[in-house]
Amino acid sequence: MRLKILGIVGSPHNRFGNTYNLVERALSESSKMGAETKIIVLQELNIGYCAGCGLCLREGECPQEDDMKSLLRDMTTADGIILGSPLYYLHVTAQMKTFIDRTLALGHRPRLQGKYGASVVVYAGVGDPHVAAEYLNGVLRAWGVTPVGKLCAYAVAPGELDEESLRNASALGAELVQAIKEGRKYPEAEDHERVRKMLVKLIRDRRDLLRADYDFWENRGWV
Repeated sequence: MRLKILGIVGSPHNRFGNTYNLVERALSESSKMGAETKIIVLQELNIGYCAGCGLCLREGECPQEDDMKSLLRDMTTADGIILGSPLYYLHVTAQMKTFIDRTLALGHRPRLQGKYGASVVVYAGVGDPHVAAEYLNGVLRAWGVTPVGKLCAYAVAPGELDEESLRNASALGAELVQAIKEGRKYPEAEDHERVRKMLVKLIRDRRDLLRADYDFWENRGWV
């Protein structure tokens, strides 16, 4: 069975921006290594804001009927996930953050364990792209996905990526496929372990509100 690699792009420039270009370049290299690839542009989807109702944690499912359902199916069937965003006002875009907020249940019930991922961030010279890239990799870890690396690239206008950034994107796509094939192990990040302990305490203490979460963790012997 062919590996499946999913790219999720949070740029409002749709398929014409530098972030899309880098994610596409990474996926192209993954494809050369035999993987089936798909790229999703969040700007093209209908994804509502998280309403903070907590139903996904209590009942197990978000009540909103929008494109998140099909996107979550794509994430579940993928072996690898690449998250890409330009740096907007020091962090990821509104499109990417809206999507991430809607994955709250994945953070509480990490159903994507065993998958691998990576992050791509493009900036125009202001702010620290590594902060945003580490944030995206932290989100992957929260979902249960193991990050294999990150790519931070500089470009201002569309089409201004340098050759080194394009080569690095190809290398990242190859690294992702290789890590999946090897079942590679990475040391767990200290901050992720700290967050996990906080989450365990919350789920154990408030099982009355987080019924779906508690059942998920109890069935796996985690609480």
